[in-house]
Amino acid sequence: MTLYHFHLRTAGGLERDETGMIRPDLETAYLDVCRTIPALMTEMVREGHDPAACAFEIRDGADQLLMEVPFLERVAKRPKSRHPATPTLSPETQALFNQLDLLALAINREVTRLHDNMGRAYKQVARMRETQSNLLWSFQTWSER
Repeated sequence: MTLYHFHLRTAGGLERDETGMIRPDLETAYLDVCRTIPALMTEMVREGHDPAACAFEIRDGADQLLMEVPFLERVAKRPKSRHPATPTLSPETQALFNQLDLLALAINREVTRLHDNMGRAYKQVARMRETQSNLLWSFQTWSER
């Protein structure tokens, strides 16, 4: 697995992807970019920008340019892959899923702790009932004398 950065080159300059995403290989990173471009182009056109001159730069963790993917190239042809397509998440969405994983872990730990506490509480209640029963029996025995 390799860390890839997906910088966006627009007419206004380079928008750097400081976070990046981990992908198994360059082909997967390329296919992720290709799936992102149509929605991004639609958004740019809606905002009045021309996406024709835009491109993604795929860079490795050392910021070495590995591949440039012009938007027009993506519109002109569909990418081919030997592998089935996998869903792509934006860095923000991936970060949310990571937070959810951590939250689920914390909840599971808390549920386990609560189960342990409930088990101790049930044992304590059982001991109290036994003690109460013994005291009641002792009291009844004493009062019968």
